[in-house]
Amino acid sequence: MTRRLGRLGRAALAVAGAAALGSFAAPARASNVTEFPDNGSEQMARGGAWVARASDPLATFFNPAGLAGQGSSLTLQSSLIFHRTCFTRLRAASDASVDDLADPTTGEYPRVCRDIEPNLNPQIAGALRVHDRVTLGVAVLAPSSAANATWPEFVDSAGGPTASPNRYLINRVRGVILSPTIGVGVQVIDQLRLGASFSWGIAQLRLSSTSTAINTDGQSPANDVRSNLQAKDLFVPGLNLGGLYSPTEFLDVGAWYKWSDSIRARGDVGTAANYYTRQNAAGDDSRVKYGDSIFEDCGTGNASDIAAKPCGSGGNGRLTIAVPMEAKLGARYHRPRPRALGPVGQGADELLVKKPATRDPLADDLFDVELDLTWANNSAIEKVDVQFPANANGDGTLPVSGIPGVIPPSVASPRFYRDVFGARLGGDYAILQDRLAVRGGAFYETAAGKSQYQNINFAASWRLGLSLGAALRVRFGEVGALDVMAGFSHVFFGTQENRGPDGVTAIAGTPCNPTASSPGSTCPDGREKYRTNWPVNLGTITNSINVFNLGATYRF
Repeated sequence: MTRRLGRLGRAALAVAGAAALGSFAAPARASNVTEFPDNGSEQMARGGAWVARASDPLATFFNPAGLAGQGSSLTLQSSLIFHRTCFTRLRAASDASVDDLADPTTGEYPRVCRDIEPNLNPQIAGALRVHDRVTLGVAVLAPSSAANATWPEFVDSAGGPTASPNRYLINRVRGVILSPTIGVGVQVIDQLRLGASFSWGIAQLRLSSTSTAINTDGQSPANDVRSNLQAKDLFVPGLNLGGLYSPTEFLDVGAWYKWSDSIRARGDVGTAANYYTRQNAAGDDSRVKYGDSIFEDCGTGNASDIAAKPCGSGGNGRLTIAVPMEAKLGARYHRPRPRALGPVGQGADELLVKKPATRDPLADDLFDVELDLTWANNSAIEKVDVQFPANANGDGTLPVSGIPGVIPPSVASPRFYRDVFGARLGGDYAILQDRLAVRGGAFYETAAGKSQYQNINFAASWRLGLSLGAALRVRFGEVGALDVMAGFSHVFFGTQENRGPDGVTAIAGTPCNPTASSPGSTCPDGREKYRTNWPVNLGTITNSINVFNLGATYRF
């Protein structure tokens, strides 16, 4: 019977990879749920409080108005991110699968954690001053997040290796996400700078997740099937607008707004039936049945599919996800260094803020402190929507290799995030003028996630970050300089917990349990098609992040 269930019912195995697209980290930089503040050594080490300072070429993205007043420079920086996430799954009371991994008394599965693997996140940017009041900028950044993640696929049990309890949410994420950006900053008047930049988002992802065998009671984890989805979107346009206003000699007020188009990715899914067996856990995958919707016959090798070409030329999966708008507003108090107005006794002790040809806080200021307020429209992300071909009855049409099943036509991974508000406080102190500065900062952001829809791909609870760093400048003549920067940040997260009964259900292989399928997207009893009757995200999720950044900026 168990074998028959596996052969009849792995229809949802392909879509599990599509559901994993919920881990996509869209290019964004404020209180967006997919990231933490912020890219850049100076930015991160100040707790993200930088919108009113905006003093290096990364202002091209973070506040293009800050380009105005900068000299020509190049910067190369990189973050090394260590993101720790752990999940203690709780078996749902309605879970009717045959699974002896959960504790019979508490209902808890063994705690599993993603590998603590270093994620390298480079930032490259340049600024070119083309006029006393105009500076151009270019930057290439990745999201401020740990894009790559690996979770265990098997865990030890009394009976030997068995499927890991995190598998229905995510197994693995790999990919490249970049935001090439070009911008311009203009000093309209002495006190006002304005800027704008255009971003071209690029994403190429490989994601792995798992589906149940069929939508029925009594199934075994051995019948679950892993799937890998590859998707890409080579053009996600975005616009950044910024402003810097200096009402007094000691105060700068900065503002930033970001808009991005939705992500509309295309891709295909590879399937692996008979994957969660002890034989495969031991390294023998000879019985695993592979398929891929990139092939015309979906990789089945069946004569009828070869003739019908149900998967066509590929690109069968379509993902749509909104990218939240974001905004920052910040005020920066900076104390300029004293300068003599004339001979001793004629104003030498007075303070005069010079108006240099370029803005250079390390050379011009004793210290500064900045407070930023942030907002991200995360409520725009109600779900991660993935679509595959369907017939008029709302049932899937793409066959799966090795089994008489189909890929479900629609998978929506629910999120229903809240808008996120944050506060950032940070500053610099120049120990040696034009030579050495230390910096520090902190930030706090409200929770985006709701417990019912919690997931292990995004850390959606409240977050608190503490940061510190330093900058050392080496001069080359009167103009040239090399700034070497380092920073560190630790991010604390609130614990996410869902004790049930409601939660996110798993993708299932057949439409309805226990009733027969009906036209449309729901079963006769009102349940969504191709979903289990029980949630799989119940339990406790914890997160923590450590970030190191090292960079250098050459000014000329």
